[in-house]
Amino acid sequence: MKKSLVVMVVLAGTLALAGSVIAQDWACFEMPPCKIICKDDILCKGQAKGIHKLCGPCAPVIKWSGSWLYVAKCPEVKGVKVAKVIKKAIKKKMIEKKAK
Repeated sequence: MKKSLVVMVVLAGTLALAGSVIAQDWACFEMPPCKIICKDDILCKGQAKGIHKLCGPCAPVIKWSGSWLYVAKCPEVKGVKVAKVIKKAIKKKMIEKKAK
């Protein structure tokens, strides 16, 4: 009886601690700015070929071949430049509004 009571108290305390950690507002922590380094990467490259006879009395034989290449492409740098221009324009407008 005592052991089960101790186990229940420990379990309730653990769940209360975990709940308080999850309920904390993590928005108050500022993340440092990061520099994104992106390089194009080949994920998969391959080729295959084969010969298959189709079903039936007069079925043809099919020869096939194929190759594939999966690449993870980085986004273009133009988008970053456009974002910087937009930020500058917004700052300029804010300064103009404050001056009025």
